[in-house]
Amino acid sequence: MTERLIDRLYRYLAYKNITAYAFEQNCGLSNGYLGKQAKGKGTIGSDILEKIYNHYFDLSLIWLITGEGSMLGENHRHAFETNDEHATYFTRDEMMHALQQNIILLQQLVKDKDQIITLLNKGSNRQPAAAE
Repeated sequence: MTERLIDRLYRYLAYKNITAYAFEQNCGLSNGYLGKQAKGKGTIGSDILEKIYNHYFDLSLIWLITGEGSMLGENHRHAFETNDEHATYFTRDEMMHALQQNIILLQQLVKDKDQIITLLNKGSNRQPAAAE
């Protein structure tokens, strides 16, 4: 008997130590959705696959759908949630560039902080003028 998509999904969840409930909540699915699928009372449609794709970046959809290849895909997508709950996706190269820019900015902030500390230390080491 061939392994079904739902069986592969359960295998991924077990591998990642994710409960069915947590998965359903994360993807915005109704409680018991996966159990219903496991009992053969429905199919997982493209809308659900899209939700899975948007929330589980390391899961290979090719493997999930066909059973071919590796369970874990090459993690080229990363999401940063914005205040309006829309995700912006970056490639690995874009992510590396953004992180390098952040490092440069943080290094400059540390340098500025050190200069401020030095100036404050020099100011506190001054002797007050003698009162006459």
